[in-house]
Amino acid sequence: MSDDEPVAADAREEWLRARGVVIETREDRARATATREDRARDAREIPTRTLKFVKIPCDDDEAFEAREMVVGAEETGDALPEALRSSFAGGGVVDAERARAEAVRSLGERGKSLTAEAIVKTTEGGSTETFALVRPSAANAWRGVYLYLDEVGMLKNLPPNRRANRLAMECGFDGVQFYGDMYIGRVQTKPEPMRSVDFELSDLDSSAPWMRAATMENVEYSKGLKELEAAMASKGGLEKINMTGDGNVAAYADGNGMPSGSGENYRWCQTEDDVEVSVDVPPGTTTKSIRVLFKPSQFIVKINDEVTCDVSNLYAPVRPDECTWTVGADEVCVTLAKVSEDASWPALRRDA
Repeated sequence: MSDDEPVAADAREEWLRARGVVIETREDRARATATREDRARDAREIPTRTLKFVKIPCDDDEAFEAREMVVGAEETGDALPEALRSSFAGGGVVDAERARAEAVRSLGERGKSLTAEAIVKTTEGGSTETFALVRPSAANAWRGVYLYLDEVGMLKNLPPNRRANRLAMECGFDGVQFYGDMYIGRVQTKPEPMRSVDFELSDLDSSAPWMRAATMENVEYSKGLKELEAAMASKGGLEKINMTGDGNVAAYADGNGMPSGSGENYRWCQTEDDVEVSVDVPPGTTTKSIRVLFKPSQFIVKINDEVTCDVSNLYAPVRPDECTWTVGADEVCVTLAKVSEDASWPALRRDA
């Protein structure tokens, strides 16, 4: 985006699409909401195709399993979330009180109005959550790879899925925890409309092109969103303010007054749920040489056991077990999960 062009809604949409953000049009949503009864009624007249995906059992002794399902030849949208929903029914009893506590933690005041019984009831028939390992972009021919998991697997106390955890780590997501049996599939967004495409067993090989490029693509995606935020701020889409009291720190409000800033070798920004810190590291730094330690009020980044960044006395406590990090060509992106969500941090540290 040039400095002289306004950041209009259609330009922002195209910019986001170019960086892998999946945006469904009204027509996409209309097609996706066609009922199963309608599809069944017209089944004899509608040509079909076979869609391939893979099951990742949580039991390490069970092999990855190639799966297939029949979908309409022209069916649009991601077909797997709805198709897999029944696969996640049962398998354990949801801890009702824990579910309500999670709802309150995620939704704040709105979560308090939900009863534990209501939460359990809504998940009885199964519910699918998706996790993007790689988002569609020009770099991967507009093909994204997604994990599909039981949305309440942790609340059912399902066993951890260690292979899925390792797969996420290979893609640059460290510290992510998955539970129960899972599935992996692929979505293509261009040429439009968005649709599910094949993901085969061979795609899980560590030498598969998508996996080799995943970490860098995820870092570029994160950088791209920051560029959009900066472009929107410069065009008036975001109000540029300084909420830290430090004239050398550039802070921006995203519409909710969410400041950001920088330190000696890092930059930070935030959402209502998380704080993201980008720490500079030498070019070519590998995942194996990095260690990131999380504590409720501190995080430490080490390269080959040497401390690169040590930020203590965080402005507010974080959840160490939900904090994650990814690595790029010249930075480590640390994501801190806020304990008090919806709370804006005016500074990264209490003494800042």
